[in-house]
Amino acid sequence: MIRKIYLDRIRPYYHSEQLKAIVGARRSGKSTIMKQIIDEISITISKERILYLDFEDYEMSIYQDDPKRFYQIIKNYVSGKDRCYIFIDEIHHMKDYEKVLASIRSTLECSVFVTSSNSSLLIGTLASALTGRYISFHILPFQYSEALEYKKVEDSPDEFISYMEKGGFPLVYKEYFMDPKQYAIELYDAIIKNDIVKANEIRNPDQLKRFASYIFVHSGEIISSESITKHIKSTNEDISTQSCYKYLKCLEEAFLVGRCKRYDIKGKALLDAKSKYYAVDPSFININEGSADINKSFILETIVYNELKSRNYEIYVGKTYKGEVDFVIFDGKKKCYIQVCYLLASEEIIRREFDAFLSIKDACPRFVFSLDTLNFSRDGITHINIRDFLTHKKELLLL
Repeated sequence: MIRKIYLDRIRPYYHSEQLKAIVGARRSGKSTIMKQIIDEISITISKERILYLDFEDYEMSIYQDDPKRFYQIIKNYVSGKDRCYIFIDEIHHMKDYEKVLASIRSTLECSVFVTSSNSSLLIGTLASALTGRYISFHILPFQYSEALEYKKVEDSPDEFISYMEKGGFPLVYKEYFMDPKQYAIELYDAIIKNDIVKANEIRNPDQLKRFASYIFVHSGEIISSESITKHIKSTNEDISTQSCYKYLKCLEEAFLVGRCKRYDIKGKALLDAKSKYYAVDPSFININEGSADINKSFILETIVYNELKSRNYEIYVGKTYKGEVDFVIFDGKKKCYIQVCYLLASEEIIRREFDAFLSIKDACPRFVFSLDTLNFSRDGITHINIRDFLTHKKELLLL
């Protein structure tokens, strides 16, 4: 399946001198997108000018500790050719990759694409080596509409419940594939082990897993080091504030969670304390201990957050005088506000969700999302069925 939302975003940079970094959680579809880019470029560029290398291929292991040899391979390949297109999968496995990429970028006539399942590729050494000369594209697992397209089925309540349970990692939609829950467990464990514990030399992996489990079952809730420390200590184990921040950073860098900072709506400023963290995929919520007691609204909120992120919006938690709004959405200077609820099942719930906007004085659009099929719009606030939003039957208006 062609992942149009990402290809449309990357396509203007196919021939750019900027390095293109395609990042996201392991098995979210980065390599497939890279190969789809190759297919598109191959229409007008001869295959002799296109080179694809995958550092998860065992044959590439000889270069992991020999970046000079790797650079020479690239140099020899492009020698005597017109502009070449170099695609390198999981580049972070190679020592001093940032120096190699900076050298390729500055000395060779190439358009370079790389993938990585660790964001330190961008926020660390590569960012320093290529300041202003790279652009990143964050790839997420299938959103609901993509899952429907891949399965070639129509939207329905049953299909959405299925998506809430097994999520959007592409491989779970292969007809011959294993049980989706078992796949999520194995993938989750692999990311924890390889992309976090091993990559960051975590000394207490069991504590990290308990910490991560807490974050996932509280996806969509305000998280602070105090709340996490209190939970861990309730299991008769000590954890320092420093460890909490380190673990959170590791989860973010492995793209297991997305951080949603708070935004002071009245003061129009970002607030650093007490962010929300959203799971990269609902399947990772459902496999963690305590998931049976999760409020379904938080799973829906996670799905909406990831959908908004896939559409490239800036997303914040809105702080108001009386409380908070689930999301403040920006598209450039335009913005809107969103509340997410499972069902507007009583007048009390309706008042709670709609009244969240009362203290907001600007004229920006306000939306309440839920799974209700009846339209509960009132007082200038638009109610949207979540499935209609996820399948693009209803779109956001930002002012």
